[in-house]
Amino acid sequence: MENKFTKITNKNEWQDLLGKVLFKTFFHYMEWEEFLERQFKWLKFERYMYDDKALLSMARVGDKLISHPFCEYGGPLPLLENIDAEKFKQDLLSEFKNRVRINFHPQLARTFLALDGARSVLDQSGRVSYFLEDIDLRKTTRHEIEKAKANNIQVEKCQSQKDLKNFYNLYLKSAKRHKIPAYPFSFFDYFFNSNESEIILAKKNNLVIAGSAFLFYEKFVHYFQNAIDEKYKNLGANYLILWEQIQKSLQDNKIFDFGGTRIGSPLQIFKQGWGGREYPIFELTNCGGTMKSGLPGKLDFETLRNIFGLLPPFLIKKLSPYLLKYKL
Repeated sequence: MENKFTKITNKNEWQDLLGKVLFKTFFHYMEWEEFLERQFKWLKFERYMYDDKALLSMARVGDKLISHPFCEYGGPLPLLENIDAEKFKQDLLSEFKNRVRINFHPQLARTFLALDGARSVLDQSGRVSYFLEDIDLRKTTRHEIEKAKANNIQVEKCQSQKDLKNFYNLYLKSAKRHKIPAYPFSFFDYFFNSNESEIILAKKNNLVIAGSAFLFYEKFVHYFQNAIDEKYKNLGANYLILWEQIQKSLQDNKIFDFGGTRIGSPLQIFKQGWGGREYPIFELTNCGGTMKSGLPGKLDFETLRNIFGLLPPFLIKKLSPYLLKYKL
């Protein structure tokens, strides 16, 4: 069978090809991929051209190929308006014998769902995104925004390493509450220094009480990570951060992307309150469900989560870079 995937190893060639795709996200840029490779020695990206129709970059993690780790969206980058999803899936699983997982940004999925019968090829991942193109707030959402204003919450762009570290400490505590490994500080430092992202903070009496990271690509503003001081969670700080960022995005004719959300989660209810349109996140995988990461001994991910929830934040910070791969 003819090989449909040509491996691209020359970085200049890959950069040139990226300039020709019809759509790409923040996560598809080579700078971000190389940053991840520097952070995690157990991760290495492989880049391919698919039949002169699309580009596909995947991170090899053990016996898995993932496009892309640590984010809601990956997926092939189209060079054509319409690509036969059935044929792409057949060629992909024929070429790569590893376990493969690809989550599609809804904008990418449109290209691969455009042909008759293609919709059945890509499965729903159990997660959705909400895209906001105009404002239609619930009454309760408006109330939270007004509450934040009444409590004199100040919203501003993160301008110093001191404030960034204060926000990161809130994020570590959030990881502890949710019993999950935390991204390293270097992730947020990357966002802080990038022209394609920014970190917005909420302050009360000059104290950082909440913050969110936003990523910019194409016509989207992507709400990626957030954290809040539990002592101030009832002041509406996160609502005010989002409200100001949404207004700015719409004024700039951008689509506000609330990011991936698991169906049925409390976060889904929160995001629905802003009136965005729901889009499913499609997935292509040969793993038969959630991929297991091969935790040592008899540990599974749920056991790891329970242990993690008992750790102090400084240990979560120290151990997370070694344990994140078991989350993938």
